[in-house]
Amino acid sequence: MKKFFLLISIFSLIFIFLCLTPIFGKSSAEKTLKFCQAIIPAESMSFNKNLFSNNYHNVKNTDTNFNIYNTPDDYSPQVVDKRENVLVILDCSYSMDDQSRGKRKIDIARDVINDVLGQLPKNINMGFRVYGHADGGLFGLDGCKATELLVPIGHKTQNAISAQLKNLDAVGWTPICYSLDQSINNDFSGIRGRKRIILVSDGMDTCGGNPCDFAIDLMKRRTDVTIDVIGFDISSEPEAISQLKCTALATHGKFYTANNSAEFTKSLRNSLNVQKEVEGKIFSK
Repeated sequence: MKKFFLLISIFSLIFIFLCLTPIFGKSSAEKTLKFCQAIIPAESMSFNKNLFSNNYHNVKNTDTNFNIYNTPDDYSPQVVDKRENVLVILDCSYSMDDQSRGKRKIDIARDVINDVLGQLPKNINMGFRVYGHADGGLFGLDGCKATELLVPIGHKTQNAISAQLKNLDAVGWTPICYSLDQSINNDFSGIRGRKRIILVSDGMDTCGGNPCDFAIDLMKRRTDVTIDVIGFDISSEPEAISQLKCTALATHGKFYTANNSAEFTKSLRNSLNVQKEVEGKIFSK
C-alpha cells in the first residue's frame, strides 16, 4: 500500500512539472524538479526519468538477411536456365550408303558433325541418337525399331559423340517417327530448359509413319520441344521435302536443304547458332 501511494505522488509531481513549464517558464519547472528529487527516492526518479525521457539507447545495426529451413518437398525456386539442350538424330539407313558427289553420304555426315562439334557454343548441352544403324535381324523385322541413344544429353559431350561417329554404318530402315517418339519421351526426361532436336535425314519415314502428323500431334501435348530438320540430298524427292519441312515448321523449327558437304555444314552451324556465315537454303514460316 505504501508503494502505491508513493507511485501516485510521483505521477502527481510529474503532472505538475509538465503543467508549470509552459505557464511559469523553464526556471520554475526546474525548481519543482529539484524539489521532487529531494523528497523522492533516487531509484524512483531514475525509473521515471527513463520512462519519460528522450534519451533512448542507440539502435544497433540489424541483419535483415534470413534463410528458409525445412521447406516443403515440392518447393522449387524459379531459376532461369539459359542452357539449350540439343539432340542430334542422324539417319544411318541404307540409303545413306549411296554416293553424293563421289563420297558416301554417311561419311559426309560423319565429317560434317565432327567439324561442327569443335565450334559448339558453350551454352549448349548435346546428345546423339541414330536410327537405321542396325539391319533389324532376320528379314529386317525389327528394323523399324532400330534406334539408339548413343550419347545422353550433357555438357562437353563432343569427344563422346566423335567416338561414336567412327563406328557408324548405313544398313537399315528409316524409322523417323519411332525415333522422335523415343527421343521426346526418354532422352529429354528430367531435363529442364529449352529442348531442340536436329533431325538429319535423306528421305521419308519407311516404317509407315508420317513425321508431319507426329509433329502436329506433338504440339498438342508439348510446347517445349522444337525440331529442326536437315534434308540431305533430297532435292529430287518432293514428297520427302514436304513431309520433313512440315515436321520442322509444325514445331516452330527450321527446315534446311543440303545438297553437298558445304551446305550441310552451314545448315548445321545455323541450327546450332555457331557464329559463322550461313549460305544454306533455309525454309521457315
